Amino acid sequence: MESSTSSAAAGAKSGMVEFFYGWDLLYKTVNSDVHKKADLLIALVHFVLTKHYSFRCLGIGDDKTLPEEEAESGSELLPDDWNSDDAKFSLRYVNNKTLYLLLGHMTEDALLINLLDTNTKKVSNICIEPENLVIELKGPLTNMIPTVSEIVDRFRKELLEPVFSGNSKEQTTQTTSNTNTNTNNPARDIDPLRVTEPRGPGSFMPFEPRPFGFPEVGRGDLDPLARGGPGNLFPFDPRPNAPGVRPRFDPFGPPDRNILGRGPNPDHFRPPNWEPDYYM
Repeated sequence: MESSTSSAAAGAKSGMVEFFYGWDLLYKTVNSDVHKKADLLIALVHFVLTKHYSFRCLGIGDDKTLPEEEAESGSELLPDDWNSDDAKFSLRYVNNKTLYLLLGHMTEDALLINLLDTNTKKVSNICIEPENLVIELKGPLTNMIPTVSEIVDRFRKELLEPVFSGNSKEQTTQTTSNTNTNTNNPARDIDPLRVTEPRGPGSFMPFEPRPFGFPEVGRGDLDPLARGGPGNLFPFDPRPNAPGVRPRFDPFGPPDRNILGRGPNPDHFRPPNWEPDYYM
């Protein structure tokens, strides 16, 4: 157990190092410009866009037109004067010849960030509080933003996925969540305390699983898809008069239509003053 725990922790640390590889180089180019906590968060958004989603920054501003000469240009660096305004940020990006605007607005204690697709007019937003998230403005990333992996995951879910339909270059790593979330891992749905078999994605179970491992007695009467078969109901056979097909109950009506001259079942008592021609 200890070895598996330590290997999971090592895997999480390795994933975090790989995901944030390149941040130090970006931060070194802008550390002299970072004067407030919101600046650091905008730089983090820029890092996620450029490294993991192949966005290229065209510069500052909120112009919604994309000239042809800019469609194939752009940089992974933040432009000059990217944080010159204390109350707002306006950055232009291009991805697959589509123009995106990253807009940030500071309120009293919150930073509202929007991402706009100028073609589809889709817009997403996220609201974060720099004072609660950023501890320091200098030093290693995990010291400046202790919950950086959770913030990056929010950027992906709340800012990118509602607007951007492309794929990231690398799978976004949730470094502080369960590391065994690989969809290719068949053991992820296995619960050792579960009595019944684990259900795979897309499986159909219209009824509750049997509790405490009881046998499947009578389950087919409720669940026609149960492994125990159709239960007490006799299966339907489309062939008329098929040999060997007999219901499990006495048929309705007499065995043949001509009942005149025939008596009742010999197992039955004869009615008083019985006459065969008048028996009904």
